[in-house]
Amino acid sequence: MSIRKILHAADIHLDSPMRNLEAYPDAPVEAFRGASRKALSNLVDLAIAQRVDLVVIAGDLYDDDWNDAHTGLFFAQQSQRLVSAAIPLVVIRGNHDANSVMTQSIRLPANPDGSSIMLAHDQVDRRLFPSLGIAVHGRSFAHRAETSDLSLQYPAAISGMFNLGLLHTCLTGSEGHENYAPTSPQKLADKGYDYWALGHIHDRRECQQAGQPPIVFSGNIQGRHVRETGAKGCLILDVDTDNRVSSEFHPLDAARWAVFEHDASDDTHTDDLLDAFTSWLDDEIDRAAHRPLAVRTRVTGATTLHGEYHGGASSLENQLRAIAMQRGGGQVWIEQLRLRTTRPTASRPLTSDSGITDEPPGYDHDGAYDALRQVVTGLRTDKDQRSELAELLKPLRDRLPADSPNEGERFDFGSEERIDHWIDQSESELINRLRAEEQG
Repeated sequence: MSIRKILHAADIHLDSPMRNLEAYPDAPVEAFRGASRKALSNLVDLAIAQRVDLVVIAGDLYDDDWNDAHTGLFFAQQSQRLVSAAIPLVVIRGNHDANSVMTQSIRLPANPDGSSIMLAHDQVDRRLFPSLGIAVHGRSFAHRAETSDLSLQYPAAISGMFNLGLLHTCLTGSEGHENYAPTSPQKLADKGYDYWALGHIHDRRECQQAGQPPIVFSGNIQGRHVRETGAKGCLILDVDTDNRVSSEFHPLDAARWAVFEHDASDDTHTDDLLDAFTSWLDDEIDRAAHRPLAVRTRVTGATTLHGEYHGGASSLENQLRAIAMQRGGGQVWIEQLRLRTTRPTASRPLTSDSGITDEPPGYDHDGAYDALRQVVTGLRTDKDQRSELAELLKPLRDRLPADSPNEGERFDFGSEERIDHWIDQSESELINRLRAEEQG
C-alpha cells in the first residue's frame, strides 16, 4: 500500500465572534468576522489540492448553537465539496457543539462509501476504510461538560490497519482548560493506536512520550482573540506502508493576532518604543503573508518615561495606529495598548529627555500621586477590589439601551482584559488631571 494522506484539524468554531474588535469604530470587523468561514474553505481547498485520502475534525466544529441555519448550511456546502472530490470526512462533537447544546441540525451529505460524517455521541463509534487500511475510532460529546474519561471506552486497535483515535480532551497537564474528557498520554498509548488526533487545546502540541505513537493537538484553524496568536491551521499526515507517521503543518487562518511586547526599562524617549514597534511590525507583516493583523501592544518595565507614557497614552496609541496604517496598508489594526510600566525606585524626581517631569518638584510621596498609585495597584491585584469595581459600574451598564451591542461589549464585566483596560485608561486620565491642576 502506498503513502496515505490524512488531514487532521480541530476546533473550527465556525462563525465564532471575534473578541475586542467590535468595540472600536475603525476595526476591520468584517475581515475578522468572516475569518472562520474562510479558514474552513481554505481547509477544503488544501485537502483537494493535496489529494488527501481522509479528513478528520476532532471536535468543536461549531462555536455553539446557531443563531440561524446559515452556519450549518455553510458546513454542509464545504463537506459536499470534499465528498464530490471523493474525500471522506469524519467529525466528532466537542464541548462547544455537544449533542445537548445544538438545537438545530442540517442534513449533511454522506461520505463516498455511504457512511455518516458525524460520529455517535452515545457510544464509541468507528469508520473503516478498507481500501486505505485505515480505522477511525471516536466519540462525540453528548453534553458540554463531559468530565469522565471517554478514552476508557475506546476499543483495542484493529490488527493490520492504521488505527486513528479521534478525541476531544483536556489531557493531563493542560492547565487553564476546562476538565473535559480528562485522560493521560499513557492511557491513550495503551490502546495501541498508531495516531491520536486530539482537539480542545488551541495550541499545536505533541504529547506522546519517547517511543509512543503520536498523540497530537493540531490547534484551532483560526485565532479568535489576542490570546490565540500566530499561525493557525492543520496537520497533513503521511502514513507509510509500515503505518509510521510524519506530519507537516499548513496554515489556514484568514486573519491573525499578534502581541508586541516591549520592555521600556532602557527607553529615553517615546521614539524608542515607536522605532522598536515599527521594526517588529515589519517582520510580523511578513509572517502574516498579507492576512489582516490585529496587534496588542504591551509595554512593561521600570522606566523614567512612566509618567509620560501613562499621561500621554491616548496620543501614544494614535501614533502606533498611524504606524500600523502606514506599514500595513490598512491591513493592520492596533487592538489595544496596554501600559504596565512602573517608576524606577532610584532617583526622584524623574525627568525624561523631552523635559516632561514624571514626578514634579516637591513631589509628596504621601500625596495625590502616591495615593493614586496605591489605588491602581490594588485594583490590578486585589480580586475583591475588582469585584467591587464591577458592582459599582453595574448600574451604568443597566441603563444602556438594549440596542447598543457595542456599548455592551465595552462594559463586559466578565472580561478581565476589559477591566484591566479600564484601569489603564483611568490611570492615564487621572494623571493628566493632576498635572493640569498643578500647572493651573
